[in-house]
Amino acid sequence: MDGFERRKEQSKDDIRKAAWELFSQFGVDKVSIADIARKAGISQATIYNNFGSKDAIVQEFVTGAVEHLMSRAQEILTPEMLFREKMAAFIQFVSEMLANGQPSAAESAIFSSLDLQNDPEIKKIRAEAQEKMTGLLLGLIQEGKQQGQVNPDLSDEALGMYFGVFMDVFSNPQLQRRSAQNPGLVQELGNLMMFGLSGEQK
Repeated sequence: MDGFERRKEQSKDDIRKAAWELFSQFGVDKVSIADIARKAGISQATIYNNFGSKDAIVQEFVTGAVEHLMSRAQEILTPEMLFREKMAAFIQFVSEMLANGQPSAAESAIFSSLDLQNDPEIKKIRAEAQEKMTGLLLGLIQEGKQQGQVNPDLSDEALGMYFGVFMDVFSNPQLQRRSAQNPGLVQELGNLMMFGLSGEQK
């Protein structure tokens, strides 16, 4: 990397840091490109040259968070373990992520932004992540069927819709707040997702 590229990367890092701090303090919807430029000590043109728009900065944050989540989920769901062991590990992962890794002020601002909830690109990122997560879970369910732990008559279509409902619940900011007060809540929801109202079958 030559001097120009290093300066360009440093400039992008300065923009990210300034945007993150402003999003934390004021919320995404109330922060402008001019605010970020002033905070970073650079021109607005530099931000446009590096990112193109404020939305692109936010999309980068969201994409990074989603990619990290998917990577961790894949690490948990793909090793050679029994179905029940994988499910227990996955539920524990989600529980710890919400209980111990509460979203920062900036993350809360990003995911609670009314503008972003309706942003087509953000919707696309979330939809793609949900599709990948559903695929991982359906693969796990197939293992459960083979091991006699899951009803073999359940269709992938029904299971996909079922998991989609629960993933909407797990991604709800309200659950993130409540899990801080009741760490066992996510564990209960995970057990409900996997074993239904009748409880775990021995």
